[in-house]
Amino acid sequence: MKRKQLEIPPAAARQVMECLRAYQADRSELKRDAIAAAARHILLEHMPKGTKLRLSEVRELFERMRKPADRA
Repeated sequence: MKRKQLEIPPAAARQVMECLRAYQADRSELKRDAIAAAARHILLEHMPKGTKLRLSEVRELFERMRKPADRA
C-alpha cells in the first residue's frame, strides 16, 4: 500500500529542523523528550486527521537524520 507523501509548509519544516538541531545538540534526555514532543506537535498539525505519531517515532526520525559525520 503506497502512502500519500506528507506536504509540510516551509515554515513548519524549518521549525522541525530547528527542533532537530536542538535535539542533537542537547544531551539531557528530559530536554530531548521535550524537544521531540514539540516537533511531534508541529508535525501532527500537518498530518491527516486521526494520524498517530508516537514520541518514540519522532526520536527515531531524529536519530536517523543525524549528520553522516556523527555516525562515525
